[in-house]
Amino acid sequence: LRNLPPHKEGDVLLHRHTHVPACICEKGMWYINPGSVSIPKENSEHGYIILSDKFYWKNLDGEVYKTEE
Repeated sequence: LRNLPPHKEGDVLLHRHTHVPACICEKGMWYINPGSVSIPKENSEHGYIILSDKFYWKNLDGEVYKTEE
């Protein structure tokens, strides 16, 4: 988040490299990280993200463990 790419208000940066689930609004841009299916970090669940009416982070059993509108 210290070196953001050029963006405009409301843009979404989807990033996976850290393996840590996140949803942060910084300088008008949403930074979203789905976490990791295989190697989660910082005690997060093995999981993924789905976008429908909002963002849903789910574990491998399909259970929602975090949401963000």
